[in-house]
Amino acid sequence: MKVLKQISLALVAALVAIPALAQTQAEAITAFNKGYEEAQAGNYDAAIEAYQQALTIANQLGPEGEEIKGKAENQIPVVYFRKAAGVYQNFQKNRSIENLDATIEAFKEVVEVGNKFNDQRVVPRAKGNIPRLYYSKSVLLYGNDQLEAAMEAVDEAINRNSNYATAYYHKAKIIKKQGDTDGDGIIDEKIDEAMQWYDRAIQVAETVGDDDLAETATEAAHDELLAVGTRASESGDVEYAIEMLTRALNYNDESANVYYRLAEAHNKASNPEEAIDNANQALEYERGGRTDKAKIYFELGFAHQTLGNKSTACDAFTNALYGPFKSPAEHKMEFELKCDSTAE
Repeated sequence: MKVLKQISLALVAALVAIPALAQTQAEAITAFNKGYEEAQAGNYDAAIEAYQQALTIANQLGPEGEEIKGKAENQIPVVYFRKAAGVYQNFQKNRSIENLDATIEAFKEVVEVGNKFNDQRVVPRAKGNIPRLYYSKSVLLYGNDQLEAAMEAVDEAINRNSNYATAYYHKAKIIKKQGDTDGDGIIDEKIDEAMQWYDRAIQVAETVGDDDLAETATEAAHDELLAVGTRASESGDVEYAIEMLTRALNYNDESANVYYRLAEAHNKASNPEEAIDNANQALEYERGGRTDKAKIYFELGFAHQTLGNKSTACDAFTNALYGPFKSPAEHKMEFELKCDSTAE
């Protein structure tokens, strides 16, 4: 009788558990469906809460809750991603640092939650967005002249994506601005450091196939060195000018402007042969008209005059008789070289 009584009690317990299990499954399904509806309505916090509730109930069900558990775990990272995308849209409407920081934190949360559920759909996308957001933050800070903070942000972008060529280029620009101590647009300090990051930007851009960025960074590096060299030449520091201008040729060995400035610097340094070589190179690559070439011919004439090549110097100065070089060329021809004639 005792055995029968125990069997009867066990049977009753099982019969009671069946409707209880069914009720709990229904609650899990209801919570899951609510999560879906809230997500569709854009109520992401409510959706996350409902999916989490469904997951909690499913975990209590054991094997019977595996299906609901899997579906909830599938949806939770997606809703976090959609929530982060909404935060990003707010930033697009009001591009403040505060909104951008909120966006960064939202996508970091996507990664954290997604990793918890071994997500391979939204986690890679969120990870890819974070460096770009740090880059955007750096650009905003750079525009506000908050250069130290801009550097921190771009470094974070690079740390999270070592193949981010645009970030390397932006870092070079930050260093250039830090090194422009007098605000004239020409770097005074940190020139080597800036060139290092331009070079890195070019290298990475070429590696990842970003030809436009590689070209942009190359042109920027060329222009920086040309500007530094030109200013040095104009201030009388011709040795440094020649050094910087020669480096500029590493970024464009067909630069008429660089060759012209080298000719000018070598004339100032009493190196007429080098001045002639560079002036001829400048003429080869100059695509402008007579006025654009006049300054080059003036340096060519000056170098030949220094060497005592009167006839060749006169010919060169004749071609320099245009634009702002007309008067100084005429003076050379009439009063210094005594050329046979000057052009009208």
